[in-house]
Amino acid sequence: YSSPSECHHPVFGATMAVPPETLGARSPSLRERPSPCEFVTVDAGPSAGNSQMKALLLISSGVFCAFSIWFVASAVLQPLKVEWGFSDVEGSFLTSVVNLGFCFGCFFSALLNLADVFSAPALILVGGLSAAVANASLLLVRGFWGALLMRCLVGLGLSLVYPPSVKLLSTWYSADKRSAAMGFMFSFFCIGSAFPQLLNALATGYSWRLIVGLSSLLGAVASSMTYAFVETGPYPFPRGGFDAKAAYRLCRNRNVALSIVAYCGHQWELFCVWAWSAEFFEHIWGTSQQSAHMWAFVIISMGGPGSWLGGLLGDRYGRAMSALLMVSVSGLCTLVLGVLENHWPFAIWICICLLWGLTALADSPNYSALVILHAEQSNVGTAVSVQLFCGYLTTILALWLVPMLSAAWSWRWSLASLSLGPALSVLALLLLRPRAKDVDKGSIKGPASSDAP
Repeated sequence: YSSPSECHHPVFGATMAVPPETLGARSPSLRERPSPCEFVTVDAGPSAGNSQMKALLLISSGVFCAFSIWFVASAVLQPLKVEWGFSDVEGSFLTSVVNLGFCFGCFFSALLNLADVFSAPALILVGGLSAAVANASLLLVRGFWGALLMRCLVGLGLSLVYPPSVKLLSTWYSADKRSAAMGFMFSFFCIGSAFPQLLNALATGYSWRLIVGLSSLLGAVASSMTYAFVETGPYPFPRGGFDAKAAYRLCRNRNVALSIVAYCGHQWELFCVWAWSAEFFEHIWGTSQQSAHMWAFVIISMGGPGSWLGGLLGDRYGRAMSALLMVSVSGLCTLVLGVLENHWPFAIWICICLLWGLTALADSPNYSALVILHAEQSNVGTAVSVQLFCGYLTTILALWLVPMLSAAWSWRWSLASLSLGPALSVLALLLLRPRAKDVDKGSIKGPASSDAP
């Protein structure tokens, strides 16, 4: 544009004259964005706020249903073991193979820049419907290998839901409010992950097929609604094309790489406790199967308010600082839960578990916000895909290792070993913070820094 006071309105499609003093009245961090046109919609009136809330709720609902599909195998694992006669190790594969399919999908998505080339709502529709169909196919297959293939296809489909959802939501919020919005969305991600555990506890005496069928239906409906009613928001990222070296450049970006390493340590702990929480309650604390699933739902659901709180703290005090605090607390809780003796009162165990549930997901929105802030803005979708590929590749190893450690040692020591992940996150965040002060609270001074060596 010839002048920052003339810009094309991203929603109403008209060229608007904006007085320079109006732009100057906004915060300096917003004024110094590469394109001031992105911020014209701030004063668009109540309808803009309604559209923003609609987008937040629909995208978050889609993530909720997607992760209900993701964790449904963990929730129905015991009846599947009885009906199909497979071992604990084979049961762990039914959970970890979803992560494997998700990693394959994220890898090829990053390689082909799918999230930057194609419309995010369209990718969410294709991925959501594919995952729902693959999940529902569990009702038709017989035996372990058929179920393994279907679960892998579920992960492949969800790789087209999660990264585009993160990018799509980011287009509805400016950088200084993005962590709180992601925290809200991740709270739905958390509750969706716990939802199959609740269904399992409430549907005692009913067939596991009811849980699988209901989660598949919800996934299909949610992805269709996101496609039908959510568009790109008023803060769009520059449109990117195919760039074979984009993922390589992202990995050479110091701040992006450290953010991803911290995210991997977070994932090492989080997914294992989520996936095996019911088993931890049964084998360590001796609860009944129904009580174990109910407690698992409560603990995992604590991540909902925790995620939103972590996002708010990230926007207010800095993303790296907030993530560092939360991952330190969650890692300490995991270590304490693993080493405490059984003679401690059950109430103390539950209090520590609730604190863990509150903090374990509270750092998650800040990792995505850090990656988006530091990545090249035309490759944000690819950056998120690389982040999720690395994080969920880590979970495959962790989900495979926990049952093996529990067989060799005990469930207690396998739980304590998960604190190694948060320790890695703390180290990466300590290295990141001094180099990220200029953007840590959302104050962007021009395009995102690359920090490539």
